[in-house]
Amino acid sequence: MEEETYTTGQAARILRMTDRGVRKMIDRGELEASTDDRGRHLIPQRALHAVLEERRFDAAPAEISVEEATRSAQEARELRERVEGLQRELGRLEGRLELTERTESTMREERERLERLLEEERTERRRLQEELDAERARGFWQRLFGG
Repeated sequence: MEEETYTTGQAARILRMTDRGVRKMIDRGELEASTDDRGRHLIPQRALHAVLEERRFDAAPAEISVEEATRSAQEARELRERVEGLQRELGRLEGRLELTERTESTMREERERLERLLEEERTERRRLQEELDAERARGFWQRLFGG
């Protein structure tokens, strides 16, 4: 019975790497392979699974010392305190932003009110100017004797 094999492309997908990376592993002797009559590499299933198992073992968490655990716990505490401080600062900044938005809204409303008043004053000024011009157009004697 013939052993199941993979091409370099198939092995690359399984190992989540490039074809070139698989060929380098073969060249370095890290991955067993044979060549077929066309010169292509054929990787035995058992060899590829051995590499996967080795990677899984390498990725497994190693035992850590008490000092490392203490240092990690201290770093975690410091990071938690920093995050809490940043959250407080964010809350303060959000409060300031809300106050700024309210102030801006109030100022915008006041500006609009003042612009309306200014327009009313301009209209009144034009009306009074027209009255004055009409009075000046009447002669002195007409104004004096009401005629």
